[in-house]
Amino acid sequence: MRAADSGSGRWGEVTSGGLRAGVAARRAGLCAGLGLFFGASVAACGGTAAPEPTRPTPVPSSSAAIAEDLPLTWATLEGEALVRFVREGAEQRLKELAPEINLAALAGYAADPSQAPELSGRASEQVLNLALAQLAEGELDRAEGLVRFVRARAKNRNSAFAGTTLLSIIARKRAQDAAAGEAAVSAVLRELPRARLGSSTVVFQLFQEKKQLTARVEQAKGQLLTLDGATSVLMTEQVLGDVVAHRALYLAAVAAVRKEHEALPPEKPYAFQTVNLTGARDAKPVVVGVWDVGTSPELFKKQLLTHPNELPNGKDDDGDGVVDDVHGIVDEAAHTELLYQPPEAVLSEYKPFLRGIMDLRAGIATSEAAQQVLALMRGVENAAALDRLEQNLDAVGEWAHGTHVAGIMLQGVPSAKLAIFRSAWAGESRVYHHRGPTDAELAKERENVEAIAAFIKRHQVRVVNASLGFSREYLEAELRYEQDKYPTEQAVKARAEVVQAARHKNWAWVFDACPDTLFVVAAGNSNQDVEEYGVVPAGIEKGNVLSVGAVDRFGSWAAFTNSHSRLVPIFDFGVEVPSLVPSGETVPLSGTSMAAPGVANLAAKLFAVRPALTPAQAKALIVEHGDPIAAPYNGRIANEVLAVKAARALR
Repeated sequence: MRAADSGSGRWGEVTSGGLRAGVAARRAGLCAGLGLFFGASVAACGGTAAPEPTRPTPVPSSSAAIAEDLPLTWATLEGEALVRFVREGAEQRLKELAPEINLAALAGYAADPSQAPELSGRASEQVLNLALAQLAEGELDRAEGLVRFVRARAKNRNSAFAGTTLLSIIARKRAQDAAAGEAAVSAVLRELPRARLGSSTVVFQLFQEKKQLTARVEQAKGQLLTLDGATSVLMTEQVLGDVVAHRALYLAAVAAVRKEHEALPPEKPYAFQTVNLTGARDAKPVVVGVWDVGTSPELFKKQLLTHPNELPNGKDDDGDGVVDDVHGIVDEAAHTELLYQPPEAVLSEYKPFLRGIMDLRAGIATSEAAQQVLALMRGVENAAALDRLEQNLDAVGEWAHGTHVAGIMLQGVPSAKLAIFRSAWAGESRVYHHRGPTDAELAKERENVEAIAAFIKRHQVRVVNASLGFSREYLEAELRYEQDKYPTEQAVKARAEVVQAARHKNWAWVFDACPDTLFVVAAGNSNQDVEEYGVVPAGIEKGNVLSVGAVDRFGSWAAFTNSHSRLVPIFDFGVEVPSLVPSGETVPLSGTSMAAPGVANLAAKLFAVRPALTPAQAKALIVEHGDPIAAPYNGRIANEVLAVKAARALR
């Protein structure tokens, strides 16, 4: 599936290439690429901000006071105290993360970034947190300087477009009247590449009424008080109100710049190279697997792997210890069907909004479908209603996700047979909403992993696509709602370490247990460095693991893609990628979830024409024959023509 075939829309996932548009997507316009739900976190383009311990009054007045574990509550952390908490917490975290950065020299760095050291992803987050605090205090010049410092010196070059919402608000506040404000905001938006305008400005469409902001503040305050939550509340309470109050001005600026873009010659799309093995005499049978939250077997009957010694009768007919593994594996403790089916009432009510969800994720906020979703969001009155809406829209996305992935994976490989692996815990937005997994649930995850590994080996599955995963920030954010179990940030982090270590161990084990299988993994959609943020499984380095990032139709990194110069060596088309959903319709979705099966599809073609290839050899062919991505980015774009040609030439 390539750019030439695509329509519009994007499904973005918070967990590493995973399934939820939530925590890491809540960056409120500070990043170039935004998630479906814009809460208020200021964490810049990758991961949530590093938090601080919870405390009830009094309000600290210095970074040293914050470090003394003084008591604070959400009720007392208001107004100037909230700004001070964010500013001083960010300063403290920046000292820990980047001791080479002299806080006293920040003003100089902002004035001349060329003299400043590079910023890691986490350090960039804290500098943007400081910019937010400066904006809230009315220090417009200092706030802009800090945003531009990040844009100039962040190691992650996607951050070259960070902070668009902040810069737009700063520009409007400086203006003397509405006309000057519109012109000033337009000047900010002209700094963006054409392909980034839509995703960088959805925030101006999304927040239409003050009650939307109030609901998000209430939702954020349901968590343990941390620096991350405080930045969310500060952004929503004291900054995004400007977006609502002056929405017409911001939308006029967006429209003006879009009109300018439309008057320019069209940009030349990237020429993605694909191969179709239909009718190819040298294409041998190859078994592939999709490891996801659920996939429709009905749509792939002609290519569905069928276990001849097992019947769908609730029994273990072949004595392999697994019941009804006819076409794959399910987590029987949670369900027995290969496809995740939301409650009929939820699917009936929210499925019509699937296209609109994707349009918003793609930065297409003016379409009829997107406007329908925005109307839903306008109706949110409180945190409970916001939670329900997010969960229901997530459920529809998960219903579509695995089937969409499988459709991409099978394109042009008629000799491929599909095995389906469904894990209930992969879709954490449903299973672990506002909580983390228990020890018993982690044990069930391990059982599921072992059953899948046994199936892979038994049926000689050569390629497995895993467009799912887990980031530590996502897990910590959910654990902070369990204040009865984890009353301090130290307790949250300790539990997150246990869970993340268990999942890392599980994935590393399955990779080692299946040495003849190439695992193609989505890098993730949080604009993070997978090594710095410990993303699982995309950050695990094994010879039979290939993590995939996403590029847009022009061959540039997608605004949301995770990356790493070594661990994410290959990219594929991942913005508005058309494929099937369980209803049989074709809907374009976006994410590294859609880029990974494009590469898995190529791997299947390589094994089809050269069955003797090892996973390491197939991985090398894919990476070595990819097309280099133009600066300032790194990595390669999968080139099917060259890779398949090289595989066929092997003797």
